Amino acid sequence: MSDLALHVGVKSDPIECRYSYEWLLDFMAECNVRFLQVGTFCELYSLPDEFFVTLREHAHARGIHIQSVFTSHRELGGFFRDEPGWVAVARRNYERLIEVGALLGAESVGSNPGSVLRDRMDGKARGIRTYLDHMKELMAYAAERGIRRLTLEPMSCLAEPPTLPHEIVAMMDELVAHHRANPSRTSDVGVCLDIAHGYARSDGEVVHDHMELIAAALPYVTELHLKNTDSSYGATFGFTSHDRERGVVDLAEVRSLFMRESARLPVRDLVGYLEIGGPKVGRDYSDGELGAMLRESLGYCAAVLETREGSKSADNGIGTEPGSPSPQTGQRLCVSKHCVALAPSVMCADLLRLGDSVQALADAGVDLLHFDLMDARFAPNMPLGLGELAAVRRATDLPFDIHLMVMDNDFFVEQLARLLRERPSPLGPDCISVHVESARHLDRTLVRIRDLGFRAGAALNPATPLSALDHVAERLDFVLLMTVNPGFAGQPLVASGMRKIADCHKWLVGRGLEIPIEVDGNVSFVNIPEMVAHGADMLVCGTSSVFASEGTVARNVARTRAAVEDGLARRAM
Repeated sequence: MSDLALHVGVKSDPIECRYSYEWLLDFMAECNVRFLQVGTFCELYSLPDEFFVTLREHAHARGIHIQSVFTSHRELGGFFRDEPGWVAVARRNYERLIEVGALLGAESVGSNPGSVLRDRMDGKARGIRTYLDHMKELMAYAAERGIRRLTLEPMSCLAEPPTLPHEIVAMMDELVAHHRANPSRTSDVGVCLDIAHGYARSDGEVVHDHMELIAAALPYVTELHLKNTDSSYGATFGFTSHDRERGVVDLAEVRSLFMRESARLPVRDLVGYLEIGGPKVGRDYSDGELGAMLRESLGYCAAVLETREGSKSADNGIGTEPGSPSPQTGQRLCVSKHCVALAPSVMCADLLRLGDSVQALADAGVDLLHFDLMDARFAPNMPLGLGELAAVRRATDLPFDIHLMVMDNDFFVEQLARLLRERPSPLGPDCISVHVESARHLDRTLVRIRDLGFRAGAALNPATPLSALDHVAERLDFVLLMTVNPGFAGQPLVASGMRKIADCHKWLVGRGLEIPIEVDGNVSFVNIPEMVAHGADMLVCGTSSVFASEGTVARNVARTRAAVEDGLARRAM
Protein backbone atom coordinates (compact mmCIF):
# COMPACT_ATOMS: atom_id res chain seq x y z
CA MET A 1 0.00 0.00 0.00
CA SER A 2 1.40 3.42 -0.98
CA ASP A 3 2.00 6.05 1.70
CA LEU A 4 1.62 8.86 -0.85
CA ALA A 5 -1.14 11.36 -0.06
CA LEU A 6 -2.66 13.51 -2.82
CA HIS A 7 -4.27 16.86 -2.04
CA VAL A 8 -6.31 19.28 -4.16
CA GLY A 9 -5.68 23.03 -4.24
CA VAL A 10 -6.33 25.98 -6.54
CA LYS A 11 -4.04 28.07 -8.76
CA SER A 12 -5.24 31.64 -8.64
CA ASP A 13 -4.27 33.40 -11.85
CA PRO A 14 -7.11 32.19 -14.12
CA ILE A 15 -9.53 33.45 -11.45
CA GLU A 16 -7.76 36.57 -10.16
CA CYS A 17 -8.14 38.32 -13.52
CA ARG A 18 -11.94 38.24 -13.12
CA TYR A 19 -12.65 37.93 -9.39
CA SER A 20 -10.95 39.39 -6.32
CA TYR A 21 -8.70 37.44 -4.00
CA GLU A 22 -11.31 37.94 -1.29
CA TRP A 23 -13.85 36.14 -3.47
CA LEU A 24 -11.44 33.29 -4.16
CA LEU A 25 -10.39 32.86 -0.52
CA ASP A 26 -14.01 32.82 0.65
CA PHE A 27 -14.85 30.34 -2.11
CA MET A 28 -11.97 28.03 -1.16
CA ALA A 29 -12.91 28.13 2.52
CA GLU A 30 -16.50 27.27 1.64
CA CYS A 31 -15.30 24.33 -0.47
CA ASN A 32 -12.86 23.22 2.26
CA VAL A 33 -9.90 23.61 -0.11
CA ARG A 34 -6.88 24.64 1.96
CA PHE A 35 -3.96 24.93 -0.45
CA LEU A 36 -3.45 27.91 -2.76
CA GLN A 37 -0.86 28.43 -5.45
CA VAL A 38 -0.63 32.13 -6.24
CA GLY A 39 -0.28 32.60 -9.98
CA THR A 40 1.56 35.66 -11.22
CA PHE A 41 0.17 38.78 -12.88
CA CYS A 42 1.82 41.80 -14.48
CA GLU A 43 1.79 44.01 -11.39
CA LEU A 44 3.23 41.36 -9.08
CA TYR A 45 6.83 42.31 -9.82
CA SER A 46 6.26 45.96 -8.83
CA LEU A 47 3.77 45.84 -5.96
CA PRO A 48 5.06 46.73 -2.47
CA ASP A 49 5.74 44.09 0.16
CA GLU A 50 2.67 45.16 2.14
CA PHE A 51 0.33 43.82 -0.54
CA PHE A 52 1.64 40.28 -0.14
CA VAL A 53 1.81 40.44 3.65
CA THR A 54 -1.87 41.45 3.69
CA LEU A 55 -2.83 38.71 1.21
CA ARG A 56 -1.11 36.15 3.39
CA GLU A 57 -2.95 37.40 6.48
CA HIS A 58 -6.31 37.21 4.66
CA ALA A 59 -5.58 33.63 3.56
CA HIS A 60 -4.44 32.64 7.04
CA ALA A 61 -7.63 34.04 8.57
CA ARG A 62 -9.62 31.60 6.41
CA GLY A 63 -7.42 28.60 7.20
CA ILE A 64 -5.80 28.65 3.74
CA HIS A 65 -2.08 28.02 3.27
CA ILE A 66 -0.30 29.69 0.35
CA GLN A 67 1.88 26.71 -0.39
CA SER A 68 3.33 27.81 -3.71
CA VAL A 69 3.87 30.67 -6.16
CA PHE A 70 4.06 30.02 -9.89
CA THR A 71 4.19 32.05 -13.08
CA SER A 72 1.01 32.39 -15.10
CA HIS A 73 2.76 32.06 -18.44
CA ARG A 74 6.23 32.85 -19.80
CA GLU A 75 7.06 36.26 -18.36
CA LEU A 76 10.42 34.94 -17.13
CA GLY A 77 11.29 33.66 -20.60
CA GLY A 78 14.10 36.12 -21.21
CA PHE A 79 16.67 33.42 -20.50
CA PHE A 80 15.91 32.12 -24.01
CA ARG A 81 16.29 35.46 -25.82
CA ASP A 82 19.45 36.76 -27.49
CA GLU A 83 18.49 40.44 -27.56
CA PRO A 84 20.41 42.66 -25.10
CA GLY A 85 18.72 43.16 -21.74
CA TRP A 86 16.26 40.27 -21.81
CA VAL A 87 18.27 37.91 -19.61
CA ALA A 88 18.90 40.62 -17.01
CA VAL A 89 15.18 41.43 -16.80
CA ALA A 90 14.25 37.75 -16.42
CA ARG A 91 16.83 37.36 -13.65
CA ARG A 92 15.66 40.48 -11.80
CA ASN A 93 12.01 39.41 -12.04
CA TYR A 94 12.77 35.88 -10.85
CA GLU A 95 14.57 37.27 -7.81
CA ARG A 96 11.52 39.42 -7.04
CA LEU A 97 9.28 36.36 -7.48
CA ILE A 98 11.35 34.55 -4.86
CA GLU A 99 11.03 37.54 -2.51
CA VAL A 100 7.26 37.53 -3.03
CA GLY A 101 7.14 33.81 -2.26
CA ALA A 102 8.93 34.43 1.04
CA LEU A 103 6.51 37.24 1.93
CA LEU A 104 3.57 34.92 1.23
CA GLY A 105 5.05 32.10 3.32
CA ALA A 106 5.26 29.81 0.30
CA GLU A 107 7.40 26.68 0.41
CA SER A 108 8.08 26.62 -3.34
CA VAL A 109 8.44 29.16 -6.13
CA GLY A 110 8.32 28.13 -9.77
CA SER A 111 8.16 29.19 -13.38
CA ASN A 112 7.84 28.02 -16.93
CA PRO A 113 11.45 28.23 -18.16
CA GLY A 114 10.52 30.19 -21.27
CA SER A 115 10.04 29.61 -24.96
CA VAL A 116 12.19 29.47 -28.05
CA LEU A 117 11.04 31.68 -30.90
CA ARG A 118 9.70 29.57 -33.76
CA ASP A 119 12.14 31.09 -36.24
CA ARG A 120 15.12 30.69 -33.91
CA MET A 121 15.02 27.05 -32.90
CA ASP A 122 18.77 26.82 -33.44
CA GLY A 123 19.16 28.76 -30.19
CA LYS A 124 17.33 26.20 -28.07
CA ALA A 125 20.42 24.54 -26.56
CA ARG A 126 21.99 27.92 -25.82
CA GLY A 127 18.82 29.08 -24.07
CA ILE A 128 18.69 25.96 -21.92
CA ARG A 129 22.31 26.50 -20.87
CA THR A 130 21.64 30.13 -19.91
CA TYR A 131 18.56 29.10 -17.96
CA LEU A 132 20.36 26.35 -16.03
CA ASP A 133 23.31 28.58 -15.13
CA HIS A 134 20.99 31.24 -13.70
CA MET A 135 18.84 28.65 -11.93
CA LYS A 136 21.84 27.44 -9.95
CA GLU A 137 22.47 30.97 -8.69
CA LEU A 138 18.75 31.48 -8.03
CA MET A 139 18.70 28.31 -5.92
CA ALA A 140 21.16 30.02 -3.57
CA TYR A 141 19.11 33.23 -3.62
CA ALA A 142 16.01 31.22 -2.68
CA ALA A 143 17.74 29.35 0.15
CA GLU A 144 18.88 32.63 1.71
CA ARG A 145 15.24 33.75 1.84
CA GLY A 146 13.85 30.57 3.34
CA ILE A 147 12.29 29.12 0.16
CA ARG A 148 12.56 25.33 0.26
CA ARG A 149 12.25 24.58 -3.42
CA LEU A 150 12.32 26.11 -6.89
CA THR A 151 10.18 24.34 -9.47
CA LEU A 152 9.90 24.34 -13.23
CA GLU A 153 7.10 23.20 -15.48
CA PRO A 154 7.88 21.23 -18.64
CA MET A 155 6.01 22.85 -21.51
CA SER A 156 3.73 21.17 -24.00
CA CYS A 157 5.05 21.84 -27.50
CA LEU A 158 8.41 21.42 -29.20
CA ALA A 159 9.14 25.16 -29.33
CA GLU A 160 8.85 25.55 -25.56
CA PRO A 161 11.59 23.60 -23.73
CA PRO A 162 11.83 21.48 -21.74
CA THR A 163 9.35 19.23 -23.50
CA LEU A 164 10.62 15.88 -24.55
CA PRO A 165 11.33 13.20 -21.95
CA HIS A 166 15.11 13.26 -22.40
CA GLU A 167 15.15 17.05 -21.99
CA ILE A 168 13.19 16.88 -18.74
CA VAL A 169 15.59 14.28 -17.35
CA ALA A 170 18.76 16.08 -18.46
CA MET A 171 17.75 19.46 -17.02
CA MET A 172 16.50 18.10 -13.72
CA ASP A 173 19.46 15.77 -13.22
CA GLU A 174 21.85 18.71 -13.56
CA LEU A 175 19.92 20.90 -11.11
CA VAL A 176 19.40 18.08 -8.59
CA ALA A 177 23.12 17.26 -8.71
CA HIS A 178 23.95 20.91 -8.04
CA HIS A 179 21.71 20.93 -4.97
CA ARG A 180 23.18 17.69 -3.65
CA ALA A 181 26.65 19.14 -4.00
CA ASN A 182 25.57 22.30 -2.14
CA PRO A 183 22.76 21.18 0.21
CA SER A 184 23.23 23.88 2.84
CA ARG A 185 23.56 26.79 0.39
CA THR A 186 20.85 26.06 -2.18
CA SER A 187 17.16 25.34 -2.22
CA ASP A 188 15.94 22.02 -3.54
CA VAL A 189 14.44 21.76 -7.04
CA GLY A 190 11.44 19.93 -8.44
CA VAL A 191 8.97 19.73 -11.28
CA CYS A 192 5.55 21.35 -11.14
CA LEU A 193 3.94 18.97 -13.59
CA ASP A 194 0.99 19.90 -15.77
CA ILE A 195 -0.87 16.61 -16.21
CA ALA A 196 -2.46 17.86 -19.46
CA HIS A 197 0.77 18.50 -21.34
CA GLY A 198 1.57 16.36 -24.36
CA TYR A 199 3.12 16.83 -27.78
CA ALA A 200 1.13 16.43 -30.99
CA ARG A 201 2.16 17.46 -34.50
CA SER A 202 0.06 19.77 -36.64
CA ASP A 203 -1.29 16.78 -38.56
CA GLY A 204 -2.69 15.38 -35.31
CA GLU A 205 -0.07 12.70 -34.73
CA VAL A 206 0.66 12.38 -31.02
CA VAL A 207 4.41 12.09 -30.48
CA HIS A 208 4.30 11.97 -26.68
CA ASP A 209 1.00 11.82 -24.82
CA HIS A 210 0.50 13.30 -21.37
CA MET A 211 1.02 9.98 -19.58
CA GLU A 212 4.46 9.58 -21.21
CA LEU A 213 5.54 13.02 -20.04
CA ILE A 214 4.20 12.35 -16.54
CA ALA A 215 6.18 9.10 -16.39
CA ALA A 216 9.39 10.84 -17.52
CA ALA A 217 9.06 13.54 -14.85
CA LEU A 218 8.09 11.22 -11.97
CA PRO A 219 11.43 11.21 -10.09
CA TYR A 220 11.30 15.01 -9.84
CA VAL A 221 7.60 15.82 -9.35
CA THR A 222 6.84 17.90 -6.26
CA GLU A 223 3.56 19.58 -7.26
CA LEU A 224 0.93 19.32 -9.99
CA HIS A 225 -1.20 21.51 -12.21
CA LEU A 226 -4.59 19.87 -12.68
CA LYS A 227 -6.02 20.51 -16.13
CA ASN A 228 -7.88 18.61 -18.81
CA THR A 229 -7.20 18.86 -22.54
CA ASP A 230 -8.39 17.65 -25.93
CA SER A 231 -6.82 14.98 -28.12
CA SER A 232 -4.62 17.51 -29.95
CA TYR A 233 -3.31 19.03 -26.70
CA GLY A 234 -4.49 22.36 -28.02
CA ALA A 235 -6.86 23.55 -25.28
CA THR A 236 -7.18 23.35 -21.52
CA PHE A 237 -10.25 23.17 -19.33
CA GLY A 238 -11.50 21.63 -16.10
CA PHE A 239 -13.25 18.49 -14.90
CA THR A 240 -16.96 19.19 -15.03
CA SER A 241 -19.07 16.38 -16.47
CA HIS A 242 -19.08 18.18 -19.84
CA ASP A 243 -15.30 18.65 -19.68
CA ARG A 244 -14.72 14.98 -18.92
CA GLU A 245 -16.73 13.94 -21.99
CA ARG A 246 -14.47 15.91 -24.34
CA GLY A 247 -11.18 15.61 -22.44
CA VAL A 248 -8.46 12.96 -22.62
CA VAL A 249 -7.06 13.25 -19.08
CA ASP A 250 -8.29 10.40 -16.90
CA LEU A 251 -7.66 11.48 -13.31
CA ALA A 252 -8.10 7.95 -12.01
CA GLU A 253 -5.38 6.76 -14.39
CA VAL A 254 -3.09 9.59 -13.29
CA ARG A 255 -3.69 8.77 -9.63
CA SER A 256 -3.05 5.08 -10.25
CA LEU A 257 0.31 5.87 -11.86
CA PHE A 258 1.40 8.05 -8.94
CA MET A 259 0.34 5.46 -6.37
CA ARG A 260 1.98 2.61 -8.26
CA GLU A 261 5.25 4.52 -8.69
CA SER A 262 5.15 6.48 -5.43
CA ALA A 263 8.55 5.17 -4.31
CA ARG A 264 10.14 7.12 -7.17
CA LEU A 265 8.68 10.44 -6.06
CA PRO A 266 10.76 12.88 -3.96
CA VAL A 267 7.75 13.79 -1.76
CA ARG A 268 5.20 11.92 0.35
CA ASP A 269 2.49 14.57 0.01
CA LEU A 270 1.59 15.97 -3.39
CA VAL A 271 -0.70 18.93 -4.04
CA GLY A 272 -2.46 19.28 -7.38
CA TYR A 273 -3.60 22.84 -8.11
CA LEU A 274 -6.70 23.10 -10.27
CA GLU A 275 -5.94 25.54 -13.08
CA ILE A 276 -8.85 26.20 -15.41
CA GLY A 277 -9.53 29.15 -17.65
CA GLY A 278 -13.25 29.24 -16.99
CA PRO A 279 -16.06 29.35 -19.55
CA LYS A 280 -15.00 32.40 -21.65
CA VAL A 281 -17.64 31.95 -24.32
CA GLY A 282 -17.33 34.96 -26.62
CA ARG A 283 -17.07 37.99 -24.36
CA ASP A 284 -17.15 37.91 -20.57
CA TYR A 285 -20.89 37.41 -20.07
CA SER A 286 -20.30 33.81 -19.00
CA ASP A 287 -17.95 34.65 -16.11
CA GLY A 288 -20.81 34.17 -13.68
CA GLU A 289 -20.55 30.44 -14.40
CA LEU A 290 -16.97 30.25 -13.12
CA GLY A 291 -17.91 29.55 -9.51
CA ALA A 292 -20.15 26.64 -10.44
CA MET A 293 -17.51 25.20 -12.78
CA LEU A 294 -14.83 25.48 -10.12
CA ARG A 295 -17.04 23.85 -7.52
CA GLU A 296 -17.86 20.88 -9.76
CA SER A 297 -14.26 20.42 -10.90
CA LEU A 298 -12.86 20.68 -7.37
CA GLY A 299 -15.41 18.19 -6.08
CA TYR A 300 -14.54 15.70 -8.78
CA CYS A 301 -10.77 16.13 -8.34
CA ALA A 302 -11.03 15.66 -4.57
CA ALA A 303 -13.23 12.58 -4.92
CA VAL A 304 -10.77 10.91 -7.29
CA LEU A 305 -7.40 12.05 -5.93
CA GLU A 306 -7.75 12.46 -2.18
CA THR A 307 -9.20 9.03 -1.32
CA ARG A 308 -6.47 7.01 0.39
CA GLU A 309 -5.60 3.50 -0.70
CA GLY A 310 -7.89 1.00 0.95
CA SER A 311 -10.07 3.69 2.53
CA LYS A 312 -13.73 4.42 2.13
CA SER A 313 -14.91 7.72 0.75
CA ALA A 314 -16.14 10.37 3.13
CA ASP A 315 -19.69 9.75 1.96
CA ASN A 316 -19.54 6.18 3.22
CA GLY A 317 -18.07 7.12 6.57
CA ILE A 318 -14.72 6.19 7.99
CA GLY A 319 -14.49 4.02 11.07
CA THR A 320 -11.45 3.16 13.15
CA GLU A 321 -10.72 0.40 15.58
CA PRO A 322 -9.73 1.38 19.13
CA GLY A 323 -6.09 2.39 19.18
CA SER A 324 -5.81 2.43 15.39
CA PRO A 325 -3.42 4.88 13.72
CA SER A 326 -4.33 8.53 14.02
CA PRO A 327 -6.24 10.18 11.17
CA GLN A 328 -4.05 11.77 8.53
CA THR A 329 -6.59 13.90 6.65
CA GLY A 330 -5.39 17.46 6.22
CA GLN A 331 -1.93 16.85 7.67
CA ARG A 332 0.69 19.47 7.03
CA LEU A 333 2.69 18.73 3.93
CA CYS A 334 5.98 16.90 4.03
CA VAL A 335 8.71 18.48 1.96
CA SER A 336 10.67 15.32 1.23
CA LYS A 337 10.47 11.58 1.62
CA HIS A 338 12.13 12.02 5.00
CA CYS A 339 9.77 14.83 6.02
CA VAL A 340 11.99 16.35 8.71
CA ALA A 341 9.56 18.54 10.61
CA LEU A 342 10.50 21.57 12.68
CA ALA A 343 8.68 21.90 16.01
CA PRO A 344 9.97 25.00 17.84
CA SER A 345 9.61 24.83 21.61
CA VAL A 346 7.19 27.53 22.77
CA MET A 347 8.87 27.69 26.19
CA CYS A 348 11.88 29.26 24.42
CA ALA A 349 9.80 32.03 22.80
CA ASP A 350 9.40 35.56 24.15
CA LEU A 351 6.56 34.85 26.59
CA LEU A 352 5.88 38.58 27.08
CA ARG A 353 5.08 38.80 23.35
CA LEU A 354 3.82 35.27 22.84
CA GLY A 355 1.29 36.17 20.14
CA ASP A 356 3.92 37.93 18.05
CA SER A 357 6.35 35.06 18.58
CA VAL A 358 3.83 32.47 17.40
CA GLN A 359 2.98 34.55 14.33
CA ALA A 360 6.66 34.87 13.47
CA LEU A 361 7.03 31.10 13.67
CA ALA A 362 4.00 30.56 11.44
CA ASP A 363 5.28 33.14 8.96
CA ALA A 364 8.64 31.37 8.86
CA GLY A 365 6.93 28.11 7.82
CA VAL A 366 7.53 25.84 10.80
CA ASP A 367 5.58 22.59 10.86
CA LEU A 368 4.32 22.30 14.45
CA LEU A 369 4.50 24.10 17.79
CA HIS A 370 6.08 22.10 20.62
CA PHE A 371 4.64 22.54 24.10
CA ASP A 372 6.34 21.19 27.21
CA LEU A 373 3.67 20.65 29.85
CA MET A 374 5.34 19.97 33.21
CA ASP A 375 3.92 19.48 36.69
CA ALA A 376 7.08 20.34 38.70
CA ARG A 377 7.11 16.74 39.92
CA PHE A 378 8.23 14.60 36.98
CA ALA A 379 10.41 17.46 35.71
CA PRO A 380 11.65 20.24 38.03
CA ASN A 381 10.00 23.11 36.16
CA MET A 382 6.58 24.43 35.11
CA PRO A 383 7.08 27.00 32.29
CA LEU A 384 3.73 26.62 30.49
CA GLY A 385 0.24 25.60 31.50
CA LEU A 386 -3.05 24.73 29.85
CA GLY A 387 -4.04 28.41 29.83
CA GLU A 388 -1.11 29.43 27.65
CA LEU A 389 -1.74 26.47 25.37
CA ALA A 390 -5.41 27.47 24.95
CA ALA A 391 -4.44 31.07 24.17
CA VAL A 392 -1.98 30.00 21.47
CA ARG A 393 -4.58 27.65 19.99
CA ARG A 394 -6.86 30.63 19.39
CA ALA A 395 -4.04 32.50 17.66
CA THR A 396 -2.77 29.95 15.12
CA ASP A 397 -3.76 27.04 12.89
CA LEU A 398 -0.44 25.24 13.35
CA PRO A 399 -0.72 21.72 14.77
CA PHE A 400 0.54 21.22 18.32
CA ASP A 401 3.19 18.76 19.45
CA ILE A 402 2.52 18.35 23.18
CA HIS A 403 5.16 16.73 25.37
CA LEU A 404 3.75 15.65 28.72
CA MET A 405 6.38 15.64 31.47
CA VAL A 406 3.95 14.86 34.27
CA MET A 407 3.09 12.13 36.74
CA ASP A 408 -0.64 11.92 35.91
CA ASN A 409 -0.63 11.48 32.13
CA ASP A 410 -4.25 10.36 31.84
CA PHE A 411 -5.55 13.51 33.56
CA PHE A 412 -3.68 15.78 31.16
CA VAL A 413 -4.69 13.75 28.09
CA GLU A 414 -8.37 14.26 28.91
CA GLN A 415 -7.84 17.97 29.62
CA LEU A 416 -6.05 18.39 26.31
CA ALA A 417 -8.80 16.56 24.44
CA ARG A 418 -11.44 18.97 25.73
CA LEU A 419 -9.28 21.97 24.95
CA LEU A 420 -7.99 21.03 21.51
CA ARG A 421 -11.18 19.58 20.07
CA GLU A 422 -12.91 22.94 20.44
CA ARG A 423 -10.67 24.28 17.66
CA PRO A 424 -8.93 21.51 15.70
CA SER A 425 -6.05 22.51 13.47
CA PRO A 426 -6.97 22.49 9.76
CA LEU A 427 -3.34 21.63 8.97
CA GLY A 428 -3.21 18.25 10.67
CA PRO A 429 -3.75 16.22 13.83
CA ASP A 430 -2.01 17.24 17.04
CA CYS A 431 0.64 15.04 18.64
CA ILE A 432 0.76 14.01 22.30
CA SER A 433 3.73 12.16 23.81
CA VAL A 434 3.90 10.62 27.28
CA HIS A 435 6.97 9.46 29.16
CA VAL A 436 7.35 5.73 29.66
CA GLU A 437 8.94 6.51 33.04
CA SER A 438 5.72 8.03 34.43
CA ALA A 439 2.98 6.18 32.52
CA ARG A 440 1.47 3.55 34.82
CA HIS A 441 -0.52 1.93 32.02
CA LEU A 442 1.39 3.00 28.91
CA ASP A 443 -0.50 0.78 26.45
CA ARG A 444 -3.89 2.04 27.67
CA THR A 445 -2.79 5.69 27.56
CA LEU A 446 -1.44 5.40 24.00
CA VAL A 447 -4.67 3.75 22.87
CA ARG A 448 -6.68 6.55 24.47
CA ILE A 449 -4.61 9.25 22.75
CA ARG A 450 -5.25 7.65 19.36
CA ASP A 451 -8.94 7.12 20.05
CA LEU A 452 -9.25 10.84 20.79
CA GLY A 453 -7.90 11.60 17.30
CA PHE A 454 -4.32 12.55 18.18
CA ARG A 455 -0.99 11.08 17.18
CA ALA A 456 0.45 9.07 20.05
CA GLY A 457 4.11 9.10 20.99
CA ALA A 458 6.26 7.62 23.73
CA ALA A 459 9.06 9.73 25.21
CA LEU A 460 12.29 8.31 26.62
CA ASN A 461 14.68 10.03 29.01
CA PRO A 462 18.39 9.73 28.12
CA ALA A 463 19.00 6.76 30.45
CA THR A 464 15.85 4.82 29.50
CA PRO A 465 16.55 1.92 27.09
CA LEU A 466 14.67 1.47 23.83
CA SER A 467 13.55 -1.95 25.05
CA ALA A 468 10.95 -0.12 27.16
CA LEU A 469 8.96 0.23 23.92
CA ASP A 470 9.09 -3.43 22.88
CA HIS A 471 5.51 -4.24 23.87
CA VAL A 472 3.82 -0.98 22.75
CA ALA A 473 5.46 -0.57 19.34
CA GLU A 474 2.17 -1.12 17.49
CA ARG A 475 0.55 1.72 19.46
CA LEU A 476 3.07 4.37 18.42
CA ASP A 477 2.84 7.09 15.79
CA PHE A 478 6.26 8.48 16.76
CA VAL A 479 9.06 8.11 19.32
CA LEU A 480 10.46 11.10 21.24
CA LEU A 481 14.07 10.85 22.38
CA MET A 482 15.34 13.23 25.05
CA THR A 483 18.96 14.14 24.31
CA VAL A 484 19.17 16.28 27.45
CA ASN A 485 17.72 15.64 30.88
CA PRO A 486 14.20 17.09 30.97
CA GLY A 487 13.12 20.37 32.49
CA PHE A 488 15.16 23.27 31.14
CA ALA A 489 16.29 24.83 27.86
CA GLY A 490 19.92 25.43 26.95
CA GLN A 491 21.43 22.22 28.35
CA PRO A 492 24.35 20.39 26.70
CA LEU A 493 23.78 17.23 24.70
CA VAL A 494 24.18 14.02 26.70
CA ALA A 495 27.12 11.88 25.62
CA SER A 496 24.96 9.03 24.31
CA GLY A 497 22.49 11.25 22.44
CA MET A 498 23.63 10.68 18.87
CA ARG A 499 24.15 6.97 19.39
CA LYS A 500 20.63 6.59 20.77
CA ILE A 501 19.11 8.24 17.68
CA ALA A 502 20.94 5.76 15.46
CA ASP A 503 19.97 2.86 17.71
CA CYS A 504 16.32 3.94 17.63
CA HIS A 505 16.39 4.05 13.84
CA LYS A 506 17.74 0.48 13.76
CA TRP A 507 15.14 -0.58 16.35
CA LEU A 508 12.31 0.75 14.18
CA VAL A 509 13.68 -0.74 10.96
CA GLY A 510 14.09 -4.09 12.66
CA ARG A 511 10.39 -4.12 13.53
CA GLY A 512 9.22 -2.87 10.14
CA LEU A 513 7.97 0.41 11.62
CA GLU A 514 8.03 3.58 9.50
CA ILE A 515 7.29 6.20 12.14
CA PRO A 516 9.17 9.43 12.92
CA ILE A 517 11.91 9.84 15.50
CA GLU A 518 11.50 13.12 17.36
CA VAL A 519 14.59 14.57 19.04
CA ASP A 520 14.36 17.03 21.95
CA GLY A 521 17.45 18.59 23.50
CA ASN A 522 20.26 20.82 22.21
CA VAL A 523 18.93 20.66 18.65
CA SER A 524 21.48 23.21 17.48
CA PHE A 525 22.74 24.37 14.11
CA VAL A 526 25.87 22.32 14.82
CA ASN A 527 24.07 19.16 15.97
CA ILE A 528 21.17 19.08 13.48
CA PRO A 529 23.07 17.60 10.50
CA GLU A 530 24.33 14.66 12.56
CA MET A 531 20.95 14.14 14.24
CA VAL A 532 19.20 14.01 10.87
CA ALA A 533 21.89 11.79 9.37
CA HIS A 534 21.33 9.30 12.21
CA GLY A 535 17.56 9.23 11.58
CA ALA A 536 15.84 12.19 13.28
CA ASP A 537 12.57 13.14 11.53
CA MET A 538 11.13 15.74 13.95
CA LEU A 539 13.28 18.38 15.61
CA VAL A 540 12.31 20.26 18.77
CA CYS A 541 14.11 23.54 18.13
CA GLY A 542 15.07 25.94 20.90
CA THR A 543 17.63 28.53 21.89
CA SER A 544 20.46 26.99 19.86
CA SER A 545 18.61 27.10 16.52
CA VAL A 546 15.22 28.70 15.80
CA PHE A 547 15.39 31.02 18.83
CA ALA A 548 19.12 31.77 18.55
CA SER A 549 19.83 35.36 19.55
CA GLU A 550 22.05 36.14 16.58
CA GLY A 551 19.26 36.05 13.98
CA THR A 552 15.58 36.66 13.34
CA VAL A 553 13.17 33.75 13.55
CA ALA A 554 12.77 33.73 9.76
CA ARG A 555 16.51 33.66 9.15
CA ASN A 556 17.05 31.06 11.87
CA VAL A 557 14.37 28.79 10.40
CA ALA A 558 16.00 29.08 6.97
CA ARG A 559 19.36 28.24 8.54
CA THR A 560 17.78 25.28 10.34
CA ARG A 561 16.30 23.99 7.07
CA ALA A 562 19.73 24.24 5.48
CA ALA A 563 21.23 22.21 8.33
CA VAL A 564 18.48 19.62 7.82
CA GLU A 565 19.31 19.37 4.11
CA ASP A 566 22.95 18.84 5.04
CA GLY A 567 21.88 15.99 7.31
CA LEU A 568 19.66 14.44 4.66
CA ALA A 569 22.55 14.51 2.21
CA ARG A 570 24.69 12.64 4.75
CA ARG A 571 21.87 10.17 5.41
CA ALA A 572 21.70 9.34 1.70
CA MET A 573 25.41 8.51 1.49
